[in-house]
Amino acid sequence: MSPTGLVILGLLRAKGYVEGKISNSYGKQYQPYPIVNSPKFTSHDISVVCALLDPPKIFPLCLMTWLANDPKEIILVTNYDCYQNVLAALQTYNLTDEDRAKIKVFHLKEGILGQRLQHAVGFEKATGKIMAVTDDQILWSQHTLERMLPCFEDDQVGAAGGPLGVYLPPERRNPNVITPWEVAGTKFLFGGRGGGTAYWVADKWTWCLAGCTWLARTAIFQDPEFLDSFTSDQWNGKPLNSGGDNFITRYLHQHDHVVAVQYDDAATERNTLQSFWRFLREVPQTYRHPYVLYGTCNRLIRVPLGICHLAAWCHASYHHPRLTLAYLAYCIWKQYPGYKKFFKAYPYMLTTRNVLAAIACDYSWLIIGIWGLCTLSTDTWVHGDGNNAKEQPGVVVQNQQDIVEPADNAAKAYGDPLADGLTQARGAREICAPDEEPVPVSVVEPDLNGNWHRETTMLPTYQTVQNLFADLNGDESHLPYHAPLIGGYVDENGGVEASMDMVPFDFLYYGTIPAENSESALEDRDKEK
Repeated sequence: MSPTGLVILGLLRAKGYVEGKISNSYGKQYQPYPIVNSPKFTSHDISVVCALLDPPKIFPLCLMTWLANDPKEIILVTNYDCYQNVLAALQTYNLTDEDRAKIKVFHLKEGILGQRLQHAVGFEKATGKIMAVTDDQILWSQHTLERMLPCFEDDQVGAAGGPLGVYLPPERRNPNVITPWEVAGTKFLFGGRGGGTAYWVADKWTWCLAGCTWLARTAIFQDPEFLDSFTSDQWNGKPLNSGGDNFITRYLHQHDHVVAVQYDDAATERNTLQSFWRFLREVPQTYRHPYVLYGTCNRLIRVPLGICHLAAWCHASYHHPRLTLAYLAYCIWKQYPGYKKFFKAYPYMLTTRNVLAAIACDYSWLIIGIWGLCTLSTDTWVHGDGNNAKEQPGVVVQNQQDIVEPADNAAKAYGDPLADGLTQARGAREICAPDEEPVPVSVVEPDLNGNWHRETTMLPTYQTVQNLFADLNGDESHLPYHAPLIGGYVDENGGVEASMDMVPFDFLYYGTIPAENSESALEDRDKEK
């Protein structure tokens, strides 16, 4: 009877034991970046970028948690077909005027689909020094940005990934309601930091920026070279719509940027075989540290090694059934504490089918790996209509100035003309409420001879001014002089007596006068006449 199967099982067990010891040794040395008293960046320097289609049910709550972190702006990028649905959803949310002023919505050109293209638009339109890229179903804690920004005190850090947990709505926390898929997803993210912090301690190395939430320096991703590479990346001659997080991580390493790990409690690696092969071919830093090189090669052969492991079990079971059964009992005994800890944390998941789902999740990597090898030429599973990835020749954005002068680098990468911006401008103001009727205000003003007299005029409300602001895509320089002040004054006073030193209301009716003071505004107004 051949002992080959048992020998292979023993060697693989020893390999896993040594890897675990090394990982734990490095992991114990990990320290997150501390919060500093005088930080280089605050939340007001951050642009939140989110690519989405139709907003999921959890999206309003997610949006509120992002706003609670007080970023500079939130940029939502969708496709043409979903654009009006996004605007309609935003209109129903309980947002303050200040919140709405932070939200900007963009869409791709009609017929153009792809998550990478959505992200490219968001990257280019970000105005903050730091970008926080997140998914549309991700909830933040109140201190997410505060905890992540210390990474960028180090000038070498180009991007940073943070911890990821699981949120289950209260109504789902019931053994009769929760599904095995939810259990598997929870188990996948359960179990501590994993090996991410170990590689970080060894060589400041990160395998992949998890696409759920990560921060980066905006300037890196507004580089035309990056945008061109990001939107024209291919595999087997097919444009890649998936794997954006892998591409970004690889690009950062190639350009000697550090990808930081900030308290990576539940690091998730969504990597395919070709991603690690590209790391070996295209990122020389992979060879800098033996532990990183070993990890890269280990992931590269993970699927064939898993098949070998499965074959060894079958071989050992056939030739040495009793010894194999004893070894199986030992493996179960070693894994029992981990499952006990998991179901103690989530007691409502403890049913037979959910236990099987948790076990299946731990070994799903083998099936997923084989499936991935057989489907490398397609990405129909990806969020963002990846099944239409071949239809990705161009991008448009919500900016009327770009329609006049197409200066969008993402669009230049494909040489496709920007689309008609009327649909985008029309939708922008739908975030706001409809225009309101003007309010009569009694105004005391001088005539041409310097004599003061009283007359009644109609002034717009603040909401109408906000709509005008939306129509101009947030460009304050093209607003009538002091228009927000006029609207705010009318809302506050409800149509009472005003005087010229309070509100220069007449500038509202003589075109767009981006003047710094009332005297130059009068001169500009006279010229327009």
